[in-house]
Amino acid sequence: MVIDQALVAAVPHDHALAGQRSIIVPELKGRSLICLPMGTGLRAALEEACAGAGFAPRVAFEASEPHVLGHLAARGLGTAILPESAVASARSELHVLELTGPGIRARMGLVWRASGAVSPAARAFIAHARRHLPDLG
Repeated sequence: MVIDQALVAAVPHDHALAGQRSIIVPELKGRSLICLPMGTGLRAALEEACAGAGFAPRVAFEASEPHVLGHLAARGLGTAILPESAVASARSELHVLELTGPGIRARMGLVWRASGAVSPAARAFIAHARRHLPDLG
C-alpha cells in the first residue's frame, strides 16, 4: 500500500506563526526545522522543495519517528515538518500550517504478506497503521 500525504509545518500555539493558516516554502529559509533524517522520503521532499526555492533547509533536530517531531516542536525547539497524519494526536499542543508555494507531498509504502503466518508484532503494527493512516484502510 502506498500512502500519499501532504506535509505540514507545526509550531506551538504561542509561536509567532500560530496566527497563520499556511506558510510558503520560501518562508522556511533560516528557520530551525525539525524533520526526519536524511534518507527518508519526507526529508527528500523537504530538501527538494527548499532547493526549488533557492535554499537549503536549516535542520536543528532530527527524529526517526514523526510523532516525536511534533513533540519537539511543541516544546519550542523549532518548526516541525511532518506528514499531516502525524499531527492528529497532537493538535492540542500544536498549531498546524499548510505548506504552500508549492505544497510538499511525500509517499510512504507499507508492504506485508497477504497470506501465510504473520507474527503478533506484525499484526499489531498493521492494526496500528490502519488506525492511524487514513488512506490505508
